[in-house]
Amino acid sequence: MGFLFTRLGRYLLRQTLVSIGLTLAGVIATVLLVDIVEQLRALSGRTSLALLEALYLTMLKTPLLVEQTLPFVVLVGTMIAIVRLNRRSELVALRASGVSAWRFLAPTAAAAVALGAISTLALDPAATALYQVYQARANALRDSGAANAAGDIWLRQGDGAQQTVIHADIADPRSGALENVAFLVFDVLPDGALKFSRRIVAARAELRDGFWQLRKVTEAAPGAKPDQYAQLALPTTLRPQALQDRVVDPSTLSFWRLPSFLTESRQAGLAQLRYELRWQALLSAPAFMAAMAAIGAVFCLRLQRLGGMGRMAISGVSIGFGLYFANRLISAFASAESIPPVIAAWAPALAGLFAAMAFISYVEDG
Repeated sequence: MGFLFTRLGRYLLRQTLVSIGLTLAGVIATVLLVDIVEQLRALSGRTSLALLEALYLTMLKTPLLVEQTLPFVVLVGTMIAIVRLNRRSELVALRASGVSAWRFLAPTAAAAVALGAISTLALDPAATALYQVYQARANALRDSGAANAAGDIWLRQGDGAQQTVIHADIADPRSGALENVAFLVFDVLPDGALKFSRRIVAARAELRDGFWQLRKVTEAAPGAKPDQYAQLALPTTLRPQALQDRVVDPSTLSFWRLPSFLTESRQAGLAQLRYELRWQALLSAPAFMAAMAAIGAVFCLRLQRLGGMGRMAISGVSIGFGLYFANRLISAFASAESIPPVIAAWAPALAGLFAAMAFISYVEDG
């Protein structure tokens, strides 16, 4: 690690960061261009400020797109940095001075790990927050508040004494309101079994802090006459943001929001597989970035005078893309409950990293 703080280590780190920065700038420019055109198409004829609104919406959406493409940015940026050093014969000079590949690739690995940590801790929370603003603004511009409300919603809440299954025909995640909703309340028996207690039907239910506010309510218990109320407050363990979290894709939940969300889901007995997978994927982001950087680097270590650099670079990019799609495929298996989330999130990153290290060991150490 001391090599990172030497003048040579700082130079190599700077070269890596500059190449990654240039690659990131190119990706952002491409994203802006493509997404502005898409937003203009979507907003065509619906607002007189189409160009300004398209630019605003694209800027809100860009951080999330950057987060999703960051592994490829690290892959390509690392390859560009190593190729530039190779073409200027700096790799030859490093080897001749006794600096092994393990040492001059350490700054590249450190940069990748740091970018992965920044992506998880800072970029992801900012991207998810801005994307929620993007969704709200886009829906407002398209006059689709009701059209974009989620339909046929199933929720569950409860504790050790009671469990409640909630079904609604329509849910608006922005206002936290359910339409045509039914609450099926079950008592938890000492042996863990559930016994049906009562059924509550309401025309509208709004999720408040610690309770559901129900309107036009009919409550019925087995063997009892139904009771009707204009309004009724029903205690809940769900928080006001819980409804939005249930109907929004896990990728829109930030790193800092996920732990409390997982705790709430676990206490309420809700399915949390997709959110656990998202949490593990964010935790493994630094390792995955390091794997992409290592794969990009090992395919560019071949000396320039030996030729074949183009073929090696194409191979590195192909394997990097293959690792990314393998990660997505394994995540799909985890979503189907075939693989534990922790294995699905960490296995591709560690496999790619160890494979790259094995290749460096073979080439450098014989």
